[in-house]
Amino acid sequence: MIRNPLLICAALICLMTVTSPALSGNYTDLSGLWAFRCERDQASGDFLLEEFTAALFTIGSSISGACTGGFPEPWNGMVTGQFDGSNIELEVLVIQHPLTVARMAGVTNDSAVIAGTFVCSDDTGAGWKGTFSASMTTPETALYEPAASEPISFVPAVSGGISDFEEETMAAPVEEAPKRRDLQVISYTRDTIYARPVM
Repeated sequence: MIRNPLLICAALICLMTVTSPALSGNYTDLSGLWAFRCERDQASGDFLLEEFTAALFTIGSSISGACTGGFPEPWNGMVTGQFDGSNIELEVLVIQHPLTVARMAGVTNDSAVIAGTFVCSDDTGAGWKGTFSASMTTPETALYEPAASEPISFVPAVSGGISDFEEETMAAPVEEAPKRRDLQVISYTRDTIYARPVM
């Protein structure tokens, strides 16, 4: 058996190129800033995802990132997903009240354009569906700027306001003197006659 280190290294590199999707070029690098545009087919309520920007990062077939939009007020969100060849699936979570989740499925081509369909709903029960398209504006993810929004404050969903939960100072209960009880004493002697039950 001939052991040639150069031949072994060449065989290993060839095997890695064939078996590894990242090295064989099956996965294109989608990292960059993307401009998304959504068109609604069916809707109820205000729709947050008409236009938004996403900074996407890809590792192998996994996608993660952040997104931001400006309607009806600035909001931030998170993006996760995966892609296989030209097929892409994304999930977008809008971190704002109402909390909104969208699932997007589409395809990409060599011109850095994604197109597909989406379904979306929020925690108030409103829902939307339609089509979306996205194009890469720049591969520089460092240019992403999140929206400057205030943190979400969670308030209990009860009638009234926060003041209803303020602690009230109550006067100590007045202790009443115990009432006097009259005691009746019954005494028995040896000559006491007990009644017998009649049969």
